[in-house]
Amino acid sequence: MKQSTYILGFSLFLSLLLLTCNTDDEVIVDIPTDEAFLITEPLFNSSSLVSFEMITATLEDGTSAECFQITFTSNPVENGPFCPETINDVAGMGFYDGATNPGLRFFAAELLNDIEADGYNMVNADGTVNIDDFTSGAPSLDQSYCLAAAANDNLLLTFIIPAEPKLANTNNVISEVELIGLSLDGIPINGDPPSAINGPAMGGPGGGGSEINFPSLDPCGGHHDPAGYYHWHFIPEVVNQVLEANGITEIACTNVTQTTGVQLVGFAKDGFPIYAYAAEPTDLDDCGGRTAETDEYPDGVYHYVASTTLAANVPKCLKGVAANNSFRYE
Repeated sequence: MKQSTYILGFSLFLSLLLLTCNTDDEVIVDIPTDEAFLITEPLFNSSSLVSFEMITATLEDGTSAECFQITFTSNPVENGPFCPETINDVAGMGFYDGATNPGLRFFAAELLNDIEADGYNMVNADGTVNIDDFTSGAPSLDQSYCLAAAANDNLLLTFIIPAEPKLANTNNVISEVELIGLSLDGIPINGDPPSAINGPAMGGPGGGGSEINFPSLDPCGGHHDPAGYYHWHFIPEVVNQVLEANGITEIACTNVTQTTGVQLVGFAKDGFPIYAYAAEPTDLDDCGGRTAETDEYPDGVYHYVASTTLAANVPKCLKGVAANNSFRYE
């Protein structure tokens, strides 16, 4: 029952945090053609973009503002691998917070042996690894699992982003799994992923029992939500630098091209751009942002910069005000 409660609780937690949307205060309006916005439709991947429109919505500070409502199909990029099928396989990665060698780890025999040494039953006698994809029925109460949720490619993901960024009175410090923004492909970008022992903010993945559920990420730093949509906890365009900085050379992100210059990769939910720099600037502020000229914004723009060393390498805080209920799926 505890394991089943975790699965339901984890799904409910993410649903409450990420997908609810009150449409009562949303009014679709025409996009002005005589105004220059940071966010424009041509910046996004047309193969996954479903609709791009402007609405009037309520921001988190209670004010009303024009926002872009942008909808994408789910899972537009290649992803995986996540969990190893056997102890001899090398797969994805995750944040291990057990007693033995905690930190960012890649899934292979060394990590699995540490998990077993800490008293968690994840590897069977025949060397196979317990994997839970959230669709295979109730897991065993006396086993630990590597979590790799199954994909659902039939979802629509909708983001609501202020058309003109509005600075907040204080920084919005990003909490675990909180939505940060979206990529140009329409993939959600989230805060730090759940760890093995302590898990998401709603409680430990083990549901209070003696076993654990360890959420896996692929080498690019993403995985599927229990609902089935792929999302990132890393900015993947520089994730190989992050892996190397953390002493990991056994896996690499091959599904996303690593940037060799300065690349616009998405937008934060407050409307400011997110960039990946091959050489991380040294003048970043407390949220990992800076104001500078870019190819897309030759007059200069405030933007967040993905870290090339920190795991996870996403912005730790946002400077602007986001829309209420800025993400939903259906």
